[in-house]
Amino acid sequence: MVESRGSQGPASTADEIKLRSGKKDHPIYGQMLILRNWFTVYKPGKVAVVLSGRQAGKKVVVIKQSDDGTKERPYPHAVVAGIERYPLKVTKNMGKKRIARRSKVKPFIKVVNYAHLLPTRYQLELESLKGSVSSETFKEPTQREDAKKAIKKAFEERYAKGNNRWFFSKLRF
Repeated sequence: MVESRGSQGPASTADEIKLRSGKKDHPIYGQMLILRNWFTVYKPGKVAVVLSGRQAGKKVVVIKQSDDGTKERPYPHAVVAGIERYPLKVTKNMGKKRIARRSKVKPFIKVVNYAHLLPTRYQLELESLKGSVSSETFKEPTQREDAKKAIKKAFEERYAKGNNRWFFSKLRF
């Protein structure tokens, strides 16, 4: 007969395996609930970094979150707006035209699974974005383009003011 090693090794009996599969009387069950509540980190305005996909390594701001998921997306996810192409470096010697050209931002909007986001300590208050992006935005390309234009305008205004410098610099890793 094989002895159970508790938390030191893998389960040795069928009873222990059943307990580890998420039963309420198991000691880890409370920890699973805590992890589920941890998702409340992604509130609107929270800055995060995308970990995988085409925009991996890009900074995003959460516009709308869904901790429980929806019928189409049965996993916790968030609608995010981020910067696909960051503004370039600007110096005092440059003219107004060159500064305007180098200060452009190319945004993107996307629905991202929480598992593919890394939260940061930063917040970005963008009240104008909350109304421009909704679940209907992703169904029609023209609405998506309009939302991207609104996001671009908001990001460029914020960059021109000099607020939230960290958000507008490329992430080096």
